[in-house]
Amino acid sequence: MAAGQDDARLGSHNRRLVLDLVRRNGPLTRAAVRTATGLTPQTVSNITARLLADGLVREAPATPGTRTPRALTLAPDGRSAVGVHIDPAQVTVVLLDLAGGLVTARHLGAADPLDPAATLDRIADAVEDVLTTSGVDRRRVSGIGVATPGPLDAEPPAATVLGTPAQLTGWAGTPIAVALATRTGLPVHVEKDAVADALAEWWTATSTEDLVAVYLGHGVSAGIVVDGRVVRGGTGNAGEFGGMPVHAHGGWTALWQACQPFQQVRRGIAAGLLPGVPSPDPEDPAAVRAAFERLCAGPAAHDLVAQAGTALGSALAHVVELLDLPRVVVGGSAALAGGATFLDAVRARLAERLPLAVPAVAFTTLGEDVVARGAACAVLATTAASAAPVPPVRLADRVPSTRSGGSSRRRDIAHPW
Repeated sequence: MAAGQDDARLGSHNRRLVLDLVRRNGPLTRAAVRTATGLTPQTVSNITARLLADGLVREAPATPGTRTPRALTLAPDGRSAVGVHIDPAQVTVVLLDLAGGLVTARHLGAADPLDPAATLDRIADAVEDVLTTSGVDRRRVSGIGVATPGPLDAEPPAATVLGTPAQLTGWAGTPIAVALATRTGLPVHVEKDAVADALAEWWTATSTEDLVAVYLGHGVSAGIVVDGRVVRGGTGNAGEFGGMPVHAHGGWTALWQACQPFQQVRRGIAAGLLPGVPSPDPEDPAAVRAAFERLCAGPAAHDLVAQAGTALGSALAHVVELLDLPRVVVGGSAALAGGATFLDAVRARLAERLPLAVPAVAFTTLGEDVVARGAACAVLATTAASAAPVPPVRLADRVPSTRSGGSSRRRDIAHPW
């Protein structure tokens, strides 16, 4: 647990620190908070009074006839946030409470790769649906977090414009924050999908260990949390992992070529493992996903799936060793479709490469909604530092970026890196 600092300029930091401590470890007395943070009694008293007034924590009832200190617990209904994952093969909308607990979810099917407006309309309808059916107090909805494939074409914290995502070719330059805020009337925060993935794993766990979270869906990415902070990078585009060279399927190749569903389906068809299945259109993510899941369900594909897991383990070994990370979390529809065969191969390769410091490796416990949940957690993390929800975004608040640079390059689903 990080130490607090008695400096008025760091009020947001201390507030976030105390709320996170209570969220993960409550109920806690004020004395326990002081011991864990190193803050003075007056600072703890002031922060907890503000958190109580804002409805973010609650105080246990007093015990009549005793002087037992009253413990603080999180108020899960004190705030909520919507999370959206714009994955080419499956758009997901979730609603989380302040504890990161899932209130409800909607799965909208594949995104339209050429018409962002149509997909954003569906998302806005789903946001309205989850807020209405859940019955949450809309005054306590902090906003919408959106996780998208990269690149983002603006520097944080205004990373609101998509660059040229490989699997959503028609979305290039979409001012996604403004577009969704206009449709919903809620503030919108945009994260890269890899960042949201890592944040979900860190925010919802009792452990605060450093970690790398791998997401293998229609593409592959990796998010990292170090010292309690998710690594976003200089432009919010951290997580590009697919170009890592690995030895797989009989030769040297990029990681994405070794384990991406489209590439695996092509191999499966060539090997006769998918009789009667034509090679899917790479611009049809839903068809690629269906073919890949069929491939993984057949025992004959065991070696193909295992080789992909081994390739991922080889790439992860460099990341784990470089940053001395104790934990690896693997998620995404393609990884989950590979099941134990895939994960066992990842573990075996890491154990082979790092025999003296093998990290813990596990599938996510958050299912396929993990990235959407991470997008919502990004909003909740902002709430923890402020006294009230962020005011709604107005069109004048966000100006689409005109910055040019590396993220403007065109990417191709057959060779996205």
